[in-house]
Amino acid sequence: MLSWLFGTTRERSGGEAHNMLPSGRAVELELYKFDSCPFCKRVFRVLDTLDVTVAYHDTRQDPAARQRLMALTGRTQVPCLVIDGKPMLESATIVAWLRENAAVRG
Repeated sequence: MLSWLFGTTRERSGGEAHNMLPSGRAVELELYKFDSCPFCKRVFRVLDTLDVTVAYHDTRQDPAARQRLMALTGRTQVPCLVIDGKPMLESATIVAWLRENAAVRG
């Protein structure tokens, strides 16, 4: 678990993580990751400042998560943010989307 990194960020491993964005749109967010990945850490830092719930899937600890990621994207690249079932790769793209669409914790 990443509770030491995320503080009060609500996290789950698997299951659903529903969020209401400032636009009023409800989305489900999942993040395929592994903790030592430097690009994942970039995403973790941003998530730590946001009021979002993310379902985390560790592709190194959970072989089934790795297989789901491969089926979804055709690769095992992390981080991969899945927004309502649609994958988004590349940490810079993920960070930009989160900053634009998620509420800052307050």
